[in-house]
Amino acid sequence: MRQIAGVESEFIVPGVIYIGGKLRHPFRLYANNEGTICVIVCETPILVHGIHRVLDAVMKWALESSVTSVLVLEGIPIQGIPDSKRNPFILSNSEENHTLINNLDEFDMNVNQSGKQSQDDVNKNASEYNANSDNLGPTYIGGVSGGLLSSCISNNIPCIAVLVPSLSGIPDPEGAAILLETLAKVTRYDELKIDVKQLRQQGNHVKKNLEKIARSIRTQQKSMNENGTGQNEENLMYG
Repeated sequence: MRQIAGVESEFIVPGVIYIGGKLRHPFRLYANNEGTICVIVCETPILVHGIHRVLDAVMKWALESSVTSVLVLEGIPIQGIPDSKRNPFILSNSEENHTLINNLDEFDMNVNQSGKQSQDDVNKNASEYNANSDNLGPTYIGGVSGGLLSSCISNNIPCIAVLVPSLSGIPDPEGAAILLETLAKVTRYDELKIDVKQLRQQGNHVKKNLEKIARSIRTQQKSMNENGTGQNEENLMYG
């Protein structure tokens, strides 16, 4: 894919990103050569009072470019170290796959020889797993992701949100790998099948470090409790 545009606004925190050996705009749009797939990447904060203005500009571009569907990748903040077998959730505004799909390890792709699925096949596969999809319950998605999905609904553009449980404020390469693997499963394009081996390896490294930190904290807490330090601290804190 190649970069086709960037988004500039007084509501986007100014800066640049150095990645892939060159300086880049932090809010970028990519597309494949055929123009059938577009990717939006935002690596800088957007001021809260300006999110509507920025998303209006993005949605105007989407409508002018005849975008037929939008897919958002996002994390769900959780406490503790995420499970390696965590399943993503998929939420959609369409009736065929109306809520979310869980347990994607069992998702039957039924891919034909060309490596693509028809939209009917995607919807059929989604519907088969709707019976297992209601355990997430009512969910609110805010910020840029929620705003983009809301704009899609307002403009009658089919949209999907792929959510993965993730630690807040800590890099999660494994979570990114799960999102990309799910992206390949729910789309019709081989171009979106990305090798996530390196992300998986990085995720294992991060998880080992987190487990080491957690063990160290538990050891310190145990030592403090045995020495009575924890009780003294509690008395100091709460009088």
